[in-house]
Amino acid sequence: MDYGCSQVEPPSLTTPMDSPLHISVIVPTLDEERTIAPCLRQFQGKEPYEIIVVDGGSTDRTVEVARQFSFVRVIQNQHRGRAIQMNTGAAAATGDVFIFLHADTFLPAQWQEVVIASIDRDGAVGGRFRLQLSEPGLAYRCIAWGTNVRSRVLGITYGDQVIYTRRDVFKRVGGFPLLPLFEDSEFCRRLGREGRLAWIDEPVITSVRRWKNRGVMRTVLLMWVLRGLYTLSVPPEKLIRYYSVVR
Repeated sequence: MDYGCSQVEPPSLTTPMDSPLHISVIVPTLDEERTIAPCLRQFQGKEPYEIIVVDGGSTDRTVEVARQFSFVRVIQNQHRGRAIQMNTGAAAATGDVFIFLHADTFLPAQWQEVVIASIDRDGAVGGRFRLQLSEPGLAYRCIAWGTNVRSRVLGITYGDQVIYTRRDVFKRVGGFPLLPLFEDSEFCRRLGREGRLAWIDEPVITSVRRWKNRGVMRTVLLMWVLRGLYTLSVPPEKLIRYYSVVR
C-alpha cells in the first residue's frame, strides 16, 4: 500500500539560517491548560518564529495561559476540531512554512535548521519527524517503533509526528480535509502527491497520556480497528463515535 509519502535523507544540521523562508508554528488546542505553557516555553527567545495558538472553545484556562506569552498570537475559533483549527491558523499565518504542533509535543533542539534544510536544500514539499514517547518502557518503545515504521514504509503519518509543509503546497492541496478523524494522515497523503515528504530523523517527544489514561493495549487495538475500517472506506463521521480524545 503506497500513501505517497516518500522519504529523503535527514538534512545536515550545518545549514545556515540566513534562508529567506520564515516559519509559522500552529498549535491547535482544546482544554490544554496543563500542557500549553510547557509547549510554548520551548519557543522562548527563539523569535522571529511566528507562534499561533488556535483554541477550539476550551472551558479551562488554556487561552488565559497562552496569552501570558507575549510572542504568541491566540485565535479563539468558534468551531472545534483540529482540521478546522489548523486551517484557521494557516489562514492567519504569515510564514512561508507551516508547522502543525500538538500542545503535548516537543520539538528537537535544531528543528528549525532541519526543517528549512529539507525544503530549501532538498526540495521537499514538507515532512515529518521521528516519534519518541515521553516515558520509558518496552510498550512505549514498541508503539514509537511501530509508528515510525508505518510512517516510513506505508507513509501513514499522524499529527504526533509534527507535520510541516510549504505555504504554497498547503494552499494547493486545500489545507486539512474537514474530517473528524484521520485528517492528518489524509493531509499527508495529499502532500505526498505534490512531491517528496522529508523524514527527519531527529525525534519529537509526545506525551503518553492517551495510552496511560485509556490503557496501552486498548488504545493500540482501537486505533488498528479504526484505521482498518477507514481504509475500507467506512466514513470517519461514523468512526469518531468510538474515538474519544484523551487530554
